[in-house]
Parts: sequence; C-alpha cells; structure tokens
Amino acid sequence: MNAGGKKSEHPQRGSATRRFAKRLANLETAKFIALILAGTYAVFELSLTRIDRHVDTAMSLVQEFSQGQLGENRRFLNDRWYTHWDDVRLLQEAGYGATSAPIQAFIRNTIVGELGQAGQKEVRLAIAELTDSLDRLAICAKPPFNRDMFNMFAQCDPKTTNQSICEYATSFHELYGPLIDETRDTLGSSGLGVALEEYVKRGTCFRWLQD
Repeated sequence: MNAGGKKSEHPQRGSATRRFAKRLANLETAKFIALILAGTYAVFELSLTRIDRHVDTAMSLVQEFSQGQLGENRRFLNDRWYTHWDDVRLLQEAGYGATSAPIQAFIRNTIVGELGQAGQKEVRLAIAELTDSLDRLAICAKPPFNRDMFNMFAQCDPKTTNQSICEYATSFHELYGPLIDETRDTLGSSGLGVALEEYVKRGTCFRWLQD
C-alpha cells in the first residue's frame, strides 16, 4: 500500500510544478507587458513635452519678429508700399507678380530709389535685419535632412512656424530677393538669406504651401 501511495504522489507533484511554472510564466509575461506599456507612455509624454517646447520656441521667435525693431522695420516697409498704393494696385491689376520685371523696377526706382541716401540706407538695413530674423526662424523650423517625417526633431515646431510666417516669408523673399543678394555681397555676409531661400523654395514652408 505504501509503495502504491508513493507512486501516486509523483504525478501530483509534477502537476503542481507545471501549474506553478505556468503561473510564473504568466506573471513574467504580465510584468513584461506592463513594462512595455509604461515605456510607451513615457515616450508619449516625452514627445508631448518636446512638441510643447518646440511650439513655445517657435512662438517666441515669431513674437520677436513682430515686436521691437523688427516690428518697426516691417511697418516702415509697409508704409513705403501704402504711400504708393495707387501705383501698386495698378501693377497688381495688370497681373504683374512680385518677381516680375515691372514690380522689381518699381521696388528699385520707387520704393527705394525715390528716397535720399539716408532713406535708401534705412530701407536696405530694414530688409537685412528682417532677412536675418527670417533666416533664424527658417533654421529653427528645419527638420533633419529637410524631411517632414522628422518634423518633431526640429528646434521649432514647423507647423506653428509655417502658419505664422510662411506666406509672409515667401512674399518677402519674392519682393526683396535681388536686394537681399546685393546686401549679402555688400556686407560680405555670405549666409544672409540662404536659409530663407531654402525655406520658401524647398523647405517646410514650400511643402506647406503645396498641401
């Protein structure tokens, strides 16, 4: 009888061992899943924090672009155009675009040319300072490899930057591109306007306007 009892104990211990091993495996699996979920949530939180920080950076630079001396420069250039609004309207009604020869001649001969030496210097300095600011915004909003799939790794949020200054930057570059080139050569600043040109012709601004 004792021998038979001992034989029946072995299957029971084996079954208990298998159940324990199964519970242990289930517990390890649950821990692994919990770790994956916790890691995913942590990455998600970090991504949100990163995006918020990049939006704040973009808004700070955009606000700077609209205030202080840069704001004064924008108003000064706008005033030059509104002073000659009737002429501007005639050119627009004739269908001339910003890069057309008549518009560029109007900029050179009227917007800038009719001013005295001091006034022409002021216009060129205003354009140079605004260009430098737009360059910084363009660099800040440029994702790695200039690819939209890497937008979250840009220093500034590209969407926020584009919504705020893309259309203005495009018009500004079209209107003042030749003067920017002249200023770059005159001042010896080889980088002036380079980032802006890439931003509106090949960068996130260009792609945003195409969508």
